[in-house]
Amino acid sequence: MEKIKFPQGKTVNSYYDEGADVLYVSFGEPIASEVLDTGEDLLIRFDPKTGEITGFTVLNFSEFGQEIEELIGKEAVG
Repeated sequence: MEKIKFPQGKTVNSYYDEGADVLYVSFGEPIASEVLDTGEDLLIRFDPKTGEITGFTVLNFSEFGQEIEELIGKEAVG
């Protein structure tokens, strides 16, 4: 498999499902994709033909947001 590549010049679409606490982000028009499960509540979707990332899904997004806020807070203090 080729390296996974970040998309260039694509429209970014996102949807947050508050009930499921899941953030969906897609690049460009939806296409059939394979999923790479990082094991860290992050699923990366990519086109197996080109290796280009087509989107990603963040599970338990509210927890992820809290972690980011904590990191930003530590950098601002430090």
